[in-house]
Amino acid sequence: MSDHRKSYILTAWGKKRTKLYFQQLHDGAEYIAAHQRAIAPRDDLTGNTELGVYPVGEHYLVYAPIGDTQIVIVALFRQTRDVPTILEANSYRIRRQLTAALDKFRTEK
Repeated sequence: MSDHRKSYILTAWGKKRTKLYFQQLHDGAEYIAAHQRAIAPRDDLTGNTELGVYPVGEHYLVYAPIGDTQIVIVALFRQTRDVPTILEANSYRIRRQLTAALDKFRTEK
C-alpha cells in the first residue's frame, strides 16, 4: 500500500480505526493461509487465474497459495470494484510479479 494511501486512511479514519483496519487485513490473511483448502473458490471473481479471493470487511484479499499454510497477497480491492475486469487487465503483470515472488521464496527456503 502506498504511503499516500496510508496517509489518506489515517486522516480519514483516525489512528484507532486505521490500526483496527490493518489488523483485520492481517488477521484475514492469516486465516486464509491456515484455511485455504476450506475456502470456497470464487471463479465468478477470479475466472481461471488460480487465484483465491476472500472478503475482509468491505474488501477482497486476492491471494495465491504457495504452500499448505502460506499465501502471497496479490491485491486488495474494495468489494464494489469490478474484480474480474481488473484481474484480467493486469493478468500479465500479476503472473510476472507472482513468478518473481515465488522464485525468491524458493531460493530463501
